[in-house]
Amino acid sequence: MTTKETQEAFQWTNVWNQWFATIAANLVMLGHGCIMGWVSPAIPRLTSDHTPLSSGPLSNEQVSWIGSINCIGALIGALSFGYITNLMGSKRSILFLTLPSIVFWLLIEFGNTYYHILIARFVGGWAGGGMQTSLILYVSEIANDNIRGRLGGLLLFLRNIGVLIAYILGAVVDYEYIPYVCVVIPFGFVIIFATLPNTPQFYIAKGDMNKAEYSVKCYKGYQGESRAEDDALYKEYEKLKTMANESKTEEKLQLSDFCNCLNLKLQILSIYPLYQVFQWYRNRADNSQITAAFTIISYAVTVFEKAGTSINPYASSIVLAVALILGSLATTYLADRLGRKLLNLISLMGSAIGLFATSLYHYLYMNGIDLSALAWMPVINISLVIFISSAGIMPLTFICSVENLPKKIRTFGMAIISFSISVVAFASVKFFPILVEELNLYGCLMIYGIGSLVGFVFILLFLDDTSGKSLDNVGAKEKTDIACNYV
Repeated sequence: MTTKETQEAFQWTNVWNQWFATIAANLVMLGHGCIMGWVSPAIPRLTSDHTPLSSGPLSNEQVSWIGSINCIGALIGALSFGYITNLMGSKRSILFLTLPSIVFWLLIEFGNTYYHILIARFVGGWAGGGMQTSLILYVSEIANDNIRGRLGGLLLFLRNIGVLIAYILGAVVDYEYIPYVCVVIPFGFVIIFATLPNTPQFYIAKGDMNKAEYSVKCYKGYQGESRAEDDALYKEYEKLKTMANESKTEEKLQLSDFCNCLNLKLQILSIYPLYQVFQWYRNRADNSQITAAFTIISYAVTVFEKAGTSINPYASSIVLAVALILGSLATTYLADRLGRKLLNLISLMGSAIGLFATSLYHYLYMNGIDLSALAWMPVINISLVIFISSAGIMPLTFICSVENLPKKIRTFGMAIISFSISVVAFASVKFFPILVEELNLYGCLMIYGIGSLVGFVFILLFLDDTSGKSLDNVGAKEKTDIACNYV
């Protein structure tokens, strides 16, 4: 067998370090899930006569701002961390995310007015916006092509576990003691994650070849047990150096780079507006959020109360948190096996079915039809929407985006996408009560179901499946496509 054949035949199978690094990095997202989930059990206490705030119980207007201000923070976080990640590298920017996470819990514990809570929510949103940009880039840079989808799915999995932890703490721990428990997570994250090297791409860009080589060996699980492994390591290292050299010779980032990308890669246009539509309905229908729509989990109780189910709405919201976890866990198994496109399609169609069914149930309930025998239906349907969206469209939005964006604009492109999603999320959170009042719950769910079907068509027509493909191929294909336009 020739050296070339040996290189082609070799597969990196010792991926333990990649799994460990991804889980370690996403511990900061676990902590952020607690920040997201904190609001659901906290709002009833803050609006009651027994509120711990010296400014008195929160009004409905104040609650709406607490529910949406974090989306504004996410706008700023997405853009600022796009710059920070480009400057410091993904690892250091992720470590920096612990600062706003800790500040959030300090404000919650020691703040005693509405404005303290408002600032805390803004800071938490800022951290969430940064996580969208930094974490997915870090994982994409260290992961093997054949497991990148599974590793990317861990982001939402650990975030959703954090949400469930916050729900449980809110039920069994006094309001004043919750911050003491949750602040342990970011501190533990720093201790574990700080021991890992930065990504090979970061070290090569900085010209530190020794650390770059060590990083490649670390994340590829190099053991030095065969000639084939040595050849594969050399090939990987040379590929990264070539990419770095090409980046240096490229012109500075220009607006035309984004225009070319959007014109030539219609799948980015498709998944992004589709996500906006999906985000708009999901924030109300099932109250799960992806990084920009953090606080709408609290609306789960409202939705179940309005839906007419006899099941305790607080218990139902716990069921939704479990569905979130199971869905994101399914992503780690299905993302690379079914492929990005098929899983997106299944996710959107399943969400549409669940939303239409819940809309019909609520319409019949509002018109006096006895549905006591079907009291379980809203919980099951909305849990289905939660599960199937968290298994598909929610995590794959960011995974597909980073896989389709060329390397030159990948960091800032992800920041722009995160920023835009946060804009839509803020509007949907802030104006939720008005929308329900105008259209009723069944009308909202019907529109959101139609939005899912529209997204299904977008994905079907425009999204290329990037499962198992190297991120390097994106840049190569981009250059080829641009060249074809000038022939």
